[in-house]
Amino acid sequence: MKFEKLDIKKHSSPKVAELLYETDRIIFNFLYRNKSNAVKILEKLVMLGENNLGHEHIYVVTQNELVIGVLLYSLGNHHKLGELKFHIKNLNIIDAFRFLLIELKDSFILSHLKKCDFYFAGVAVDEEFRRQGVGSLILDQGINLARKRGCERVVLDVSLDNIGAKMLYEKTGFKVFDKRSYPWFGGRIGMYNMEFLL
Repeated sequence: MKFEKLDIKKHSSPKVAELLYETDRIIFNFLYRNKSNAVKILEKLVMLGENNLGHEHIYVVTQNELVIGVLLYSLGNHHKLGELKFHIKNLNIIDAFRFLLIELKDSFILSHLKKCDFYFAGVAVDEEFRRQGVGSLILDQGINLARKRGCERVVLDVSLDNIGAKMLYEKTGFKVFDKRSYPWFGGRIGMYNMEFLL
């Protein structure tokens, strides 16, 4: 297995988009009604770059040239107004509005980031390759990236119902520092906000 920067000329962008879809499947299904529609938009954003889902913010794990895992990251707070302008310029108005809704939802449940934070915005492993050390490799290599950049902590969010992922993060050394949720169509949606101090 290799952990490497995403190369849009070499790696499968549809596979990367499919893995990114898995990081927030509930909201993507709600907004796009099906996986195929959501993956098309995600792939477009990955390929365009210069946005929060752009290729410059993605590392992949490959095995025999196949993408089997992904890490989407950011450094500190991002500029939401700039992201909105990018979406309006590069997407149709409905898709730009959908991403605005995602930003709004995220503002209620995701971690509040500090300037020196390295944020794991999305971690996903292909279903066929789970429980084979891919997730641990992503976490370890991501923490190394944060150290090299002089960050003070690594932050991630994990869904309240994703107990397996939470356990993996805790095994790696992440600790819950907050828990946030709100009502969502007859239930609740929420996240454990977790940190790894460097």
